[in-house]
Amino acid sequence: MLSPNTAETGSANDEYRSKVIPETQNFDDFVTIDWLAEENRLINESKRAHAQERSLQYWQGSFHLWARCRTLVALTCIAVVIGCIAGFLQIFTESLVNWKTGHCGRNWLLNKSFCCSDKNLLSNSKRAFSLTKREEFECLENGTWVKWSGEPFPFMIFMFFSVVFALTSALLVKFVAPMATGSGISEIKVWVSGFKYKDEFLNLRTLIVKSVALPLAISSGLSVGKEGPSVHYATCCGYVITNWLLKDVLTYSKQSEYLTAASGAGVAVAFGSPIGGVLFGLEEIASSSEFSPSTLWKSFYVALVAVATLEYINPFRNGKIILFNVTYDRDWRVEEIPVFIILGIFGGVYGKLVSKWNIHYVQFRKRYLSKWPVQEVIILTFLTALVSYFNEFLKLDMTESMGILFHECKTNDNTSTFTHRLCELDENTHVVSFLRVFSSLCLATVLRALFVIISYGSRVPAGIFVPSMAVGATFGRALSLLVERFVSGANVITPGAYAFLGAAATLCGITNLTLTVVVIMFELTGAFIYIIPTMIVVAITRLILTYFHTLGGIADQMVLVNGFPLIEPDIREEYMEKCTAAQIMTRDLTTISEIIYLSELESMVYDSSERSVNGFPIIKAEDKNEFEKRCLGYVLRRHLISKLMSLDSTSSETNRIIVSFTGEDSSNNTNGNLQEVLSFKDLLIQCPVIVQPEAPVSLVYRMFKQLGCKAVIVQDGGFLQGLITRKDVIRFERNKHEELHGPQYKQNDTFNEKLWAIIQSMINKINRTE
Repeated sequence: MLSPNTAETGSANDEYRSKVIPETQNFDDFVTIDWLAEENRLINESKRAHAQERSLQYWQGSFHLWARCRTLVALTCIAVVIGCIAGFLQIFTESLVNWKTGHCGRNWLLNKSFCCSDKNLLSNSKRAFSLTKREEFECLENGTWVKWSGEPFPFMIFMFFSVVFALTSALLVKFVAPMATGSGISEIKVWVSGFKYKDEFLNLRTLIVKSVALPLAISSGLSVGKEGPSVHYATCCGYVITNWLLKDVLTYSKQSEYLTAASGAGVAVAFGSPIGGVLFGLEEIASSSEFSPSTLWKSFYVALVAVATLEYINPFRNGKIILFNVTYDRDWRVEEIPVFIILGIFGGVYGKLVSKWNIHYVQFRKRYLSKWPVQEVIILTFLTALVSYFNEFLKLDMTESMGILFHECKTNDNTSTFTHRLCELDENTHVVSFLRVFSSLCLATVLRALFVIISYGSRVPAGIFVPSMAVGATFGRALSLLVERFVSGANVITPGAYAFLGAAATLCGITNLTLTVVVIMFELTGAFIYIIPTMIVVAITRLILTYFHTLGGIADQMVLVNGFPLIEPDIREEYMEKCTAAQIMTRDLTTISEIIYLSELESMVYDSSERSVNGFPIIKAEDKNEFEKRCLGYVLRRHLISKLMSLDSTSSETNRIIVSFTGEDSSNNTNGNLQEVLSFKDLLIQCPVIVQPEAPVSLVYRMFKQLGCKAVIVQDGGFLQGLITRKDVIRFERNKHEELHGPQYKQNDTFNEKLWAIIQSMINKINRTE
């Protein structure tokens, strides 16, 4: 008999079963999905549906029409909803950010883009950050847009709105939808790979709260982005709509395709990058699951319609979806390659260090700050706003700031296309003016990186893509000032391109993605002339990450830090080859005979001691010997529960009813007693994956990854020996890795204690002052 703590989540090996490490601590929050069983269920339901169809001739034509169109209808609904939410987010976020510095003189609800464009003061081809001095002055002069004035009123308004926005976002997450916190990419990766998380993670409430709390968190000035949370709300759209329209024909594997497509569309609308979004869904979200050509088609279509919907809404007021429209017409030079290498090295170092320090802070947060999530958000926002107010590149919205940094100052004919103090610097600029701008960029780089470390993971919707790009952009632009002043001179290089390449480097460094980053950057800016420099920068960044043995991007690392189950794409550890299936299998199994009384089956399924058992091998009825049982298949506990619940209203004498897992429904008369035979054949997985006890664990690992099965049966000479679940093999791999190499993410107790002591000291000083 299987003990309660063994089950699907435990290993047969007592050492690994009883040992809980951080990398496996949350396995119980996930339910392993057997894709083979899901396909079997769909086949049986399809047969019943066709039988009903033949009996309802009147509706036959409508049924065929809906069957042919439902996939396209579902994909279109998902895409349109994602596009509409993205448009709302952009307009709402820009309005909130603008309120921190001013308001529209004729309608305070309008943001600066809408307020000025309605008076034809903005060119339709330019956004707010690309205003010339004359256009901005004209918009302010006639009262169309009014800035807060009268010291220290602007500072107080800026601080007040920042804290209020963050507080509202944190309260919505804490009291309405706790699952709306953070990025959500890690959980989605695990979900798509075959481990179902809590239903509320993708439900309608989480979708609504995420869509409202996200712009509030961004507008507060916290160093968080919308791209990761956009993946989450987009996936929520896919989950809700598919459950509504396709529930009767939807298997877990098919729904995973829709979720992957929706996640890619979330990136597409967040960046205005449809192809980049498709690649993100395939390279990041679906990297741990089996690739299907239909996934590519679904991702392409959803991204297309979502971005088209966003362009129709036109939230940028420029008729385009390109977030940063630049026109680099000065080609790059071979002599600049060393600078590109420096940018790539910076991106790799940034990705390694920020990920490492953020994980340390996440562990500190769990240990010391978990009781005060809202208070932490308020303090973080206050500190961020206080520091950012006095630095132009931190005070501005990150998107607006990067728009300035990416912009080219002069074209080949030396005509000015953009007016900003960055463009007024050259080799003849006074050293004080040069140092003032250069130090401002360097300070913004360092402070933004620090704020990213302590903000990502706080209890608000928070992404890390755009903040990382902002760090790379300020570093790249600062580097361009040095090159212009000490190497090339003015009007030789394109300074904005260095900011662009720096952003690509840090985005690659934090995500560990390559092709996706390159495509996203081109679709963001349209700077196709810099395709080779971008590829050089991304390649150097990946080489640096490989040198540091970085375990994937920040989302992959958070899977391990949070203890989520996930089949890694590539495991080549030596111990996976040396250990065998017999060493990790569960030997004490709860088995069910192919013929059993209904009362006995109910007792086994509902028995509290068996609640943790998620599946049962089915054995031949005549096999009574404990050590010689022939396995006929495998059934999942949740499928048995669903079947038994459907029988409750019709079955009264369960001790006279026989359940057969191999036969058909029938009735027979034995010794004068009429016995009803119920067939549970449709629940039986008749062809389970079977291995020999000598099979290496690496082979079992690949079976779970490629087949998507929940359990592997271990047989020797045709007789059942044991069972291995997907969580068993993941638990074994992570425990063995810790045993041989130490913890992958060891908590720095000394650092945590010192940091907590500093915080307590500051609190005590404040209390004494009061």
